[in-house]
Amino acid sequence: MEQTISAAADALRDRLVEIRRDLHAHPEIGRAEHRTTAKIGAVLAEAGLDFRVLAVGTGGICDLEPIGDAPVIGLRADIDALPISDGKQTPYASTVPGACHACGHDVHTTVLLGTALVLARLRRDGLLRHGVRLIFQPAEETTPGGALDAIADGACKDLSEVYALHCDPRTDVGQVGLSPGPITSAVDKVQVTLTGSGGHTSRPHLTADLVGAIGALATQAPLLLSRRIDPRGGVSLVWGRIHAGSAANAIPQSGQIEGTLRALQLAAWQEAEGLLPALLAQIVEPFGVSSEIVISQGVPPTVNHTEQVSRMAAVARSLLGPDSVQPTEQSLGGEDFAWMLREVPGALARLGVRPVGRGRVPDIHTPLFDVDEDCINAGVKLLTGLAAGVDR
Repeated sequence: MEQTISAAADALRDRLVEIRRDLHAHPEIGRAEHRTTAKIGAVLAEAGLDFRVLAVGTGGICDLEPIGDAPVIGLRADIDALPISDGKQTPYASTVPGACHACGHDVHTTVLLGTALVLARLRRDGLLRHGVRLIFQPAEETTPGGALDAIADGACKDLSEVYALHCDPRTDVGQVGLSPGPITSAVDKVQVTLTGSGGHTSRPHLTADLVGAIGALATQAPLLLSRRIDPRGGVSLVWGRIHAGSAANAIPQSGQIEGTLRALQLAAWQEAEGLLPALLAQIVEPFGVSSEIVISQGVPPTVNHTEQVSRMAAVARSLLGPDSVQPTEQSLGGEDFAWMLREVPGALARLGVRPVGRGRVPDIHTPLFDVDEDCINAGVKLLTGLAAGVDR
C-alpha cells in the first residue's frame, strides 16, 4: 500500500504545483472564495468525485462513501487568503491587490485535492477500506471562522476521526511537527472605541485627553491583566492597531485601539474574557472619556488527541521516512480547526515547508511568505496514508 500511495503522489507532482500556483495567484478573502470553490469542484469532478458546496456559498464537502460499516475519516483544508499585499517577485505572485496566500492555505487546499485524486485511484482499485470526507473549509482567517459554518452543514457528522495540516516555515520540508494536547491557543479580537468632547491641545484641562486614554490602554492593560491571572495560563494581550485624530494641535473626539487576547489554557482564556471589560473601563475612567468595549470571541485552543497524534506519527514515518516526525511546541496562534476537534477526535500537524538548509525564512502572515513546493507531495502522502489506514 505504501508504495502504491507514494507512486501515485509522485506522479501528481507537476500537476499539483500548477494547481497551487494558480490558487496562489488568485487569492480570495474569507467567505468570498468563489473562484477557489469552483476550482476545487472542477478538479474533483475530473476524478469522478461529487462535491457539495456549503450553504454559506463557498467551501464544500466531498464524500468517498464507506464500504459496509467502515468508519469515515475526515480530512480538512482551509481555502481562504489574508488581506495582505503580496511582496514576492515570483511568476505566481498574487494578482489581486491587497490579498495574498500568506498563511499557506493554497498549499493546504492543493494537498487535499491531491489526496482526493490518489484516494479516487485507490477506491477504483479496491484498496480504500475506509470512508473519507474531504472538507474544504472557508473563512479560517475571519471571526467567527468558517469551521463553525462547516460543522453546521454536517462536516463532522458521523466522522470517527478528523485531521488537518498547517504550513510551518520553522520546519524543513519532508518533516511534520506533532504534539499531543494543546498545539495552538485561544484567540479573541479586542476593540475599544473611546469618545470625548475634543478640544485644543493648548487647553487640555478643558477637555478629555482621549489620546492619553488610548496610550494608557496600550501600556497598562497588558501589564495589569498579567497581574490578575495566573501566568501559567499563558495570557497575552497585544495591540495591533491604534487610530485617533487628524491634527497635531487638536485633541480628537474619538479614537480606537484594537488587538488580540490570547491564552494557552482554556480556563485562563475564559477568566481573561471575564476580567478584561471592567479592567479596560477602569483604566480610561480617570480621563473622562466614555468607552465601548467589544470582545469578539475567536477560537479555543486546538487540542490534539493522543491516539490520533500517534496515528499521524506512524503514517508519517511509514511514508515520509523514520526521521520525519519532530516534536513541536504550543503556539499562541489561533486555528479554528479547534472547533472540529471539540466534535471529533483528531489532530493537527505542522507541515514542514522550509527548504532544507535554508535556516530562517519569512514567517506566515508576512508579505514574503512562500514554501518549498515539495511540501505538497509530503502532505498528500501523509493525508492519503491516514485515510487509507496504512498503519492499521
